[in-house]
Amino acid sequence: MEQIWYVFKGNELLVCHSSEARLPTTRDIEVISDKFLKKGAFFIGDRMADEKSNEFWAEIPHDIDLPSGMISVGLREVGSLLGEQVFYRAARAYQLMNWSERYVFCMACGDRLRPSSIDNGKICPSCGAVFYPPVTPAVIVAIEKDGKLLLARNANFPPTRYSIIAGFVEPGESFEDAVRREVKEEVSIEVKDIKYFGSQPWPFPHSIMVGFTAKWSSGELKPDGREILDAGWFSADAMPDLPPGVSIARKLIDDFRRSHGVEL
Repeated sequence: MEQIWYVFKGNELLVCHSSEARLPTTRDIEVISDKFLKKGAFFIGDRMADEKSNEFWAEIPHDIDLPSGMISVGLREVGSLLGEQVFYRAARAYQLMNWSERYVFCMACGDRLRPSSIDNGKICPSCGAVFYPPVTPAVIVAIEKDGKLLLARNANFPPTRYSIIAGFVEPGESFEDAVRREVKEEVSIEVKDIKYFGSQPWPFPHSIMVGFTAKWSSGELKPDGREILDAGWFSADAMPDLPPGVSIARKLIDDFRRSHGVEL
């Protein structure tokens, strides 16, 4: 079985691009395999790791020269280049790589952790404690009012980029409560009719984005001025600069546009 490699140079993924874009195999990365800073196999469902796995991750130095016919692309670009499923696998590999580097010692007794032989966890050989890669839930919501969609510009976005409201879930909070709180905190309005849309793993750094739709209930838009610098209601046929298509944000926005007669 051919082995597939998710090789990262910082937060960029190596892609073979000599003819058709694809992930590299063991043969492709042989010339740089001695430069790996770290490497590992990962589980997909109940597939065994190491010699029984055919998917691996590795990290290379920032200043390494790439082999001929290979480029590095930002993780956010992987979906548009190689498809959504490859983006999900790359996201898993990236999260596991970062977690493996940072979680070395047992938080209970301090001994060095060992990789589990049955899943993506790590086990302490001294006290038996088991640790797993963290997954942080976040909510994201498309809010409609009078046939228009609420879009906002986050302080961390490129200058012209707008998207929908999102934020992390707090302890003891339901997803729906998190939607209400985030919307109220960021743009000062109330929402109703919150409905589940879908979810998406998002490796920045280790989130699971849970998407919803909602309706405006009351209040006037007032960006908090800290996270949200601007916000407004946009019609389906007059949108500003939007997030890329692989993101659940874009999926929610495009769902709104299609439901209001825009052909995509």
